[in-house]
Amino acid sequence: MQRDERILPLVGASNFRDLGGYPTMDGGFTRWGTLFRSDTLHELTASDVEFLREIGLKTIIDLRMVAEVRKSGRGLFGSEAAVYHHLSVIDEDGGESRGLPAPTDGDLSNRYLWYLDIGSDALAEALRVLCDTRNHPLVFHCAAGKDRTGVLAALVLDIVGVDRRVIVEDYVLTATRMDLVLERVLRNAGEGRRRDDLPESALTVEAATMEGFLDRLDERWGGARQWALAAGVPFDSLNSLSVAMIDDGIP
Repeated sequence: MQRDERILPLVGASNFRDLGGYPTMDGGFTRWGTLFRSDTLHELTASDVEFLREIGLKTIIDLRMVAEVRKSGRGLFGSEAAVYHHLSVIDEDGGESRGLPAPTDGDLSNRYLWYLDIGSDALAEALRVLCDTRNHPLVFHCAAGKDRTGVLAALVLDIVGVDRRVIVEDYVLTATRMDLVLERVLRNAGEGRRRDDLPESALTVEAATMEGFLDRLDERWGGARQWALAAGVPFDSLNSLSVAMIDDGIP
C-alpha cells in the first residue's frame, strides 16, 4: 500500500479508508497506517484478508447493532487474530426504553448529536480502545461507514486537532463510495428491496450535515475533547492518542 493511499483497494469493503495525512491546526499531520474507518467487513474476500494481514491490522471496533451483526456475521476476517470489540452505538429499541428516542426532524446532524447521548458508553469505550497505541493499526466500522463511523471519525480527528474543514471533507468523501455501499446494502436486504425503499438519510452525504454536527458539538460541550472527558475518557489517554496520531513531518 502506498503511504498516501486514502481508499484501500479491497474487494469486499467499498469505504475502507486511512485517516492518515490530514493536516492539524498546529502544523502536523495525522499518521498513515494507524487508524482506519470502514463500512462493514463481512464480505471481505480471502485476498482482502491477506492484504489487511500484511498491513498488520490488530484491532476491529464494530459499531453495528446486535441485530446487524447477527444477520450479516463477521465474514472471513472474523477468524483472524485481530482483537474484536463490539460496541453498538444504538440500542436495539432505538432508545425508547431509556427515554432517548431518535429525533424525527430528518436532520442528520441532530441524529449524530443523538448518538452522543444514546451511544455515549460505546463511543467513550471506542475512544479508550483507540487511545491505547498497543491496539494500532485499528479499524472502526458500522454498516455503511457513513453515520456512526462518521461521528467517531469526527470525534477522533477533532481530538487530535485536525482542521474543521478537513474533518468535513473526510466525511463527504463517503459520497464517492455510496453507490457501491448501497449496492451491497440492497443485496444483503434481500429480494425485492430497491434504492427507493431506503430513507433519504441513508442516501445523502452532505457537508452541511457534518458542519451542523460540529457546531452543535461545540455549542453543547466545547468540542470533542471536552465531550470525551465528560464521557469518562481519561485526559492522559486523549493525549496519548494525539501523540500516536500526529506526525510532524510531511504528509
